[in-house]
Amino acid sequence: AIADASLLIDARELARQLSVGQTTIKKLIRSGKLPLKRFRLCRKRLFSRVELTEWIAAGMPPASRWSMVRELNSATNRRRSTT
Repeated sequence: AIADASLLIDARELARQLSVGQTTIKKLIRSGKLPLKRFRLCRKRLFSRVELTEWIAAGMPPASRWSMVRELNSATNRRRSTT
């Protein structure tokens, strides 16, 4: 279930989704401009498709802002689910 392709994508698919090369993905991660959480499964690095979509919808903020945006979204979603 963890490796479900509909939930997690690898770096190649991430690069395709963002229309950049895999080398660019590595540079963006190192520079903090691609703040998506990474999951390790065997030798693969995987990314959440949902988080990618949310990050793009938020305007692709850098890591310093993305953590705040993600927290706000989580708090909003928790409030909605309890009402």
